[in-house]
Amino acid sequence: MPASTNFFATIAANSGTADVIFVHGLSGDPVETWNFNGSSEPEGGYWPHWLSADLPHLNLYTIGFPASVFAQWAKKEMNLYDRAKHVLETLASYEFGGRPIIFICHSLGGLLVKQVIRTARESTDEDWQRIGARCASVIFIATPHSGSSLAGLLKFFVPGFTSVHVEKLLKDNAELAELNESFRAHCHRTSMAVSVYHEKHLTKKSFLVVDERSADPGVNGAMPIPIDADHINICKPSSRDDLIYTSIRHRLRKLVPPAYPSDVPKAIAFDDDALDEQSATDRRDLMTKMIDAGREHEYGFANDSQSKFARPFVRTGLKTSISTTYKKLLADIEQRFQSLIFYPLICKGADEATIATAIQVQIIEPLSEKYADDNATAKTVMNALYFLTERCHIRWDKP
Repeated sequence: MPASTNFFATIAANSGTADVIFVHGLSGDPVETWNFNGSSEPEGGYWPHWLSADLPHLNLYTIGFPASVFAQWAKKEMNLYDRAKHVLETLASYEFGGRPIIFICHSLGGLLVKQVIRTARESTDEDWQRIGARCASVIFIATPHSGSSLAGLLKFFVPGFTSVHVEKLLKDNAELAELNESFRAHCHRTSMAVSVYHEKHLTKKSFLVVDERSADPGVNGAMPIPIDADHINICKPSSRDDLIYTSIRHRLRKLVPPAYPSDVPKAIAFDDDALDEQSATDRRDLMTKMIDAGREHEYGFANDSQSKFARPFVRTGLKTSISTTYKKLLADIEQRFQSLIFYPLICKGADEATIATAIQVQIIEPLSEKYADDNATAKTVMNALYFLTERCHIRWDKP
């Protein structure tokens, strides 16, 4: 990823009542930072997907940036203010600010989030101001709020970070102190909810990167919670039973309670994503999408398949029980494809054989079995997959 680039992706967005944004830290990754390889959870080890299943009333996103960003900042080759502006403009371009925003950040990602909030608050840009005003909560996972702990972290993780850089960082510790003071004052004025977690285990059996004292931002009511993990793995729960997950899920549910059917107007209580309609996020036609993904040889089959799936909508209309079943199938396929195929495989450059096997195992087989009573077959599921591709809800190439 070029040093000037932000990575932004939707994990799950179902017209939720709040937007949750994951921000990784030093040497992190917008996906792998939050992923535990080998998890037995049905959604895999990427725990934002667990939240999507457990708290479907929330929209979930992940934002990332090159590993060099924090290294450049530590060496005074760039500043957090510039990166914060980049993040704010990214969020503004996606029209954030209409719902409460909750940041979940690991390590130095927390410092960036504090700068984002400050920059938004002090900006004259209306869109940025709106984003800052809608920040309802920040969840810090092993974020160092003191210069001494931060210097140790950088020296440990950043190649070429010398004692000279450490001394310079400690000398400029007033900058960090000012950022933290600004954040504390903002929390006091706005009653922003802040949660804090810190590691209890040594990283690489060497040292405690962020201890309780360093993890504490000094915000009233934000008591640092110890987690039995090191700095790298504190944000990688192995299962839904891990404290870091159960605690964050509880706090999110408490902060943004689910809207139950009795609380929601009947006209919209069970509104869906209109997966049978054309998406506005990708204007390419089916042939272009298949060519861009290196699958031009599949176009004839794909076009025929999507046409076969589309016919029931024309024949039976959109209000029948048959159409309702089809929409449920589409929603299941879209969720599984994004969670189990697109982000972990296609975005990571997996080969066609690996992707084909995963589609068979993760989508076609389980869903044809799930909808067997509705006469769905493996062919039905495959037709629906290409239907979603044609409607631009699914893409087969990297963003």
